[in-house]
Amino acid sequence: MGQDNLKSYRIFKIVQLVILIIFAVAFFCYLHFDPLLRNNIYSNKNLLTICIFLWAFMIFSAISIFFDFTQLEKNIVNVHDLNETAYLDKLTRIPNRNTVDLLIDNYKDRDISRAGCALISISNLPEINEKSGRASGDDHLRKFASSFERVGNRYGFVGRNGGNEFIVVIDSCDAARMQSFVDELIKEMQQDFGVSAPEAIPVKISFDYALNAEEQVKTISELLSRMYKSYKKG
Repeated sequence: MGQDNLKSYRIFKIVQLVILIIFAVAFFCYLHFDPLLRNNIYSNKNLLTICIFLWAFMIFSAISIFFDFTQLEKNIVNVHDLNETAYLDKLTRIPNRNTVDLLIDNYKDRDISRAGCALISISNLPEINEKSGRASGDDHLRKFASSFERVGNRYGFVGRNGGNEFIVVIDSCDAARMQSFVDELIKEMQQDFGVSAPEAIPVKISFDYALNAEEQVKTISELLSRMYKSYKKG
């Protein structure tokens, strides 16, 4: 069940509970303010039995609705966790490759004439993993992702494309704006990594980008492809 369906179902259960409460209050008020009816019920075993069954049914219904709410809250939490698993990178907690793919789909009907994208990675991550251990490498990735997200969110979309590759997509971008992004990222990284131990290996990043003002492609996937080709060439 999707999150929208869960919300609709929750509203339905709330309405159901409200109706039950209104019905129960009305029933007991009517019974309380009509002594003749109350006496007739208590003096007539058949009528009293019917009322007992009715009261038991109302209590059972209320318990069932509260149980449904408990299960519903668990389902909402599970859907939230699944969404995080599907669209957020487990290590860095920033958008993952699935989200990058969604971004490409969302750009199909958008003007990308001035769009720009960049690919950034920690170029010496293999060295960090080898000399300091995989845990240290993962820590460097998390720190870099934190810097990258804080800066990148001020410019456009950021995500981890997998492995050591991070992507930023900026809707209105020229060379100066892209350089501004890189300068801010380096400054942010210096602050985040500046508290590292003296023996820590300095982080180095590699960077390449593509601007559609120069490439003149029609889709964002083509622009990303041009960026990758430029990155692989070094």
